Amino acid sequence: MLNVWKIDRFALHDGPGIRTLIYCKGCPLRCIWCSNPEGQGPEPNLVFVQTKCIGCGLCVDSCLNKALQLGTSSAADKYEVQIDRANCNMCGDCVSVCSPKALEVWGRFYSIPELLEIIEQGRQVYQKSGGGITLTGGEPLYQWKDVRELLQGCHQRGIHTAVETCAYSNEEHFEQMLHQVDWLFIDLKHMDSDAHLKLTGKRNDLILRNTRLASAVLARRRKVLVIRMVVVPGINDGENISAIVNFVGSLPYVEGIELLPYHRYGAHKYSLLGRTYGLADLEPPSSEAMVRYRKLIESYGRACI
Repeated sequence: MLNVWKIDRFALHDGPGIRTLIYCKGCPLRCIWCSNPEGQGPEPNLVFVQTKCIGCGLCVDSCLNKALQLGTSSAADKYEVQIDRANCNMCGDCVSVCSPKALEVWGRFYSIPELLEIIEQGRQVYQKSGGGITLTGGEPLYQWKDVRELLQGCHQRGIHTAVETCAYSNEEHFEQMLHQVDWLFIDLKHMDSDAHLKLTGKRNDLILRNTRLASAVLARRRKVLVIRMVVVPGINDGENISAIVNFVGSLPYVEGIELLPYHRYGAHKYSLLGRTYGLADLEPPSSEAMVRYRKLIESYGRACI
């Protein structure tokens, strides 16, 4: 059973062709700029979408644990359901009685045959476009056994596979995945181990070892490795980009480096999860800065995708 919080069809930016993206729950890192906080924890998440609430109170009445309260927000015409997450047991009763869908559960378990059936529905699209599936997250290798089974099932069906990973994984489990994947994205955060610990909650030693391993194995298998990096102004830009390029230059093989500008599209999700987003005032990098960093990478003789 694979714990998934979203499935996107007809995705265009996470591997070749048109793809089905499967977002896996659970991640060992806690990057302060994470745009998918719903993918960090392995447990399902109950969220309240205020714009859909009609204030009927049926959800409050249905909760035997008394984990919900109905009130009004600072805007007088808006209702607000407050969730006591310590008392919520994720039974789903409140969601089932909420006809406007103001309460949602993010995350559910799929069996591998169920996911393969969903993936098969896109077979003609994959064949025409050169696409396939991409596992992302969260961190797919957080559920490595089920991910391995799903990748094996896809290969048996001739479906192209891609994985997006932070590479913080048991090395044996990571290597098993490398023999099942056709296209791998590794998201590097920061080259300084102390800074990496501060920004993500983990040091980067294991990540760098696994990246070297991925480069060697995928070079032998003639599969694709792309290094990705989210450029976060004042946090991992500047000299850190040069450090990443130097590291990539020491590897046996990398198809290219992909720089992605930091954005705040996921900031609103933190409040839905009862959390605070720590970079609310940080502006994305300018287009001029991104052009400059891409030219820097190319000046080292590396392809910037």
